[in-house]
Amino acid sequence: MGAALGYEFRMQLRRWAMWVWMVGWSLLLPTGMSNPWNLLPHVPAGPAGEAGLMRVVVEWAIVVNFFQVPFGLMLADRLARDRRLRLGELLETMPVGRGRQLLGKYLGSSLATLLPVLVVYAAGVGYVLAHRPEARVLLWAAEAFAAVMLPGFLFVGAYSVAVPAVLPVALYQVLYVGYWFWGNALNPRWLPTLSGTILVPAGDNASLGFFGVRGFWVAEATPLRAVASIALLLALAVAVLRAARAWLGREGAEL
Repeated sequence: MGAALGYEFRMQLRRWAMWVWMVGWSLLLPTGMSNPWNLLPHVPAGPAGEAGLMRVVVEWAIVVNFFQVPFGLMLADRLARDRRLRLGELLETMPVGRGRQLLGKYLGSSLATLLPVLVVYAAGVGYVLAHRPEARVLLWAAEAFAAVMLPGFLFVGAYSVAVPAVLPVALYQVLYVGYWFWGNALNPRWLPTLSGTILVPAGDNASLGFFGVRGFWVAEATPLRAVASIALLLALAVAVLRAARAWLGREGAEL
């Protein structure tokens, strides 16, 4: 599994398309209002601005969650690549089961694709630190990454690796982009959507439940609701990877 993880990590990191997507997507972020460049000048210095300073960091984490869109698109062809190169029989001869191979592929490619996202997130946090050099900024940034960002990326990454085992890559990518904006950014008053529920990978429940910072359309959230949301996202990520492992085993047996 470690070998698969390392190989997928290096291969994904060398894909020029991933960097083009991430750089292009990052150019959209400074145009929005919820970023440190626009928010920090309005936060007073000293203890009076503590709540505002935390809000700047957490809102930046929410904004960076928009990278889940290119993140999922870049992971969708990982299994399809093995099929295209006819690696199925070769992988079956390995002394490692398909489950560990799949887990290594998921972790390695996800970690590599997450690196550009971390660079953008760190740039915003670094800007805050440059103007407000306080240790609590780093603490808030770490907490926001762990609670607001990471569960959602793990969730969409698992589905983007696993579901193309059944669906064509192009079809999945189209459906994924539609799902993400429908299930995260769409106002539930307009039409039925997952926005406002605990099944939101954009981090709304965690940001409001843990930090008191509202994201998209979650109106109320407690720490318990935030924990439930994170647990559900991670549980569904594990479930879809196990389902993909079962499907690949069945597919291999039929071959």
